[in-house]
Amino acid sequence: MKKFDYKRLIKNIIFSLIIPAGIFLIFAVMTEGRTATVRVFTTTIRQSIVPMMICFGLMLNMNVGMINFSAGAMITFAGIIGGNLARLTGTGVFGVLLFCILITLALGAVTGVLYRLIRVPSMVLTIGTLMIWEAAPYTVFPNGANLPSSMTILAREPYIYILLAVMFLIFYILLNKTAFGYNLSAVGNNQAIANSVGLDSDKIKFLSFLFGSLFLGVGAVLHLSSMGELRNVTTMSSMNVMMDGFMGVFMAMFLSRYCNISIAVIIGTFSMKMLSNGFIAMGFSSTARDVVQGLLLLALLTISANAGLIETRRADKTFKEEAIREYHSRGKAGVR
Repeated sequence: MKKFDYKRLIKNIIFSLIIPAGIFLIFAVMTEGRTATVRVFTTTIRQSIVPMMICFGLMLNMNVGMINFSAGAMITFAGIIGGNLARLTGTGVFGVLLFCILITLALGAVTGVLYRLIRVPSMVLTIGTLMIWEAAPYTVFPNGANLPSSMTILAREPYIYILLAVMFLIFYILLNKTAFGYNLSAVGNNQAIANSVGLDSDKIKFLSFLFGSLFLGVGAVLHLSSMGELRNVTTMSSMNVMMDGFMGVFMAMFLSRYCNISIAVIIGTFSMKMLSNGFIAMGFSSTARDVVQGLLLLALLTISANAGLIETRRADKTFKEEAIREYHSRGKAGVR
């Protein structure tokens, strides 16, 4: 029986938590403790949950090398249409949850079908659908959506944490305990090999859009519930909705080297939100925040991209040293 590697576990835990812990300590010192209160900490966690839902949805596409730029537009579309349908049908909170999820599932299915039919890169396709999803709600509900406080309880405690726990469990099971998760990894690692062993990569990519839209639907529910109202947007402004989740994707991809991707999404998205809130507490402008966040992500991605190169060089160096030692040992034996 293989012995459990406790040292590796401890190392991975330390590397997984060092970034959020470092961000927390740096801003605690720089703001003289203003960001180190329980209230600020819990507020940051609650504000991170919508980006976490978006990150869950985007990560399924990212696993097969695709980016869904229409995620923010899908959330806006579902929030406006779903919120109004819930009010018109008198279904309350349940209606908001049901309609938003059904709408994003429909939009995800349409996107997946279009990807299979027209064969264009996902980036091009989703930018096109982004513009459609932004414009469509305006033709039906030009004033957007506005919910009474009784229909926004899902964004409050403890319901928002219950939803997070449920969606985290679904994401974990999808990736780690189902054939879809294994097939997703196979296609993401090498699509040609996956196709050669009989996997339908087009079907798997379609399902990544469909299952990803489930998380975007819950994100739409929480986004609408936390805001209380949503207005129609144009000119790709919906990308602002998905940006925190989009930034969390890259942080999660870096952290996934040390922990399960499900946990990496939680830690990575929370870290990015804590970073953003810390800059706000210090009075940084939005431009300065974007620049610093971009530089941080660039540094992390650079480290992540070159990690394999560093390990290869270390292995080559070790092999070279062993070869030299063996050569000298054989030389000495020959002299004798």
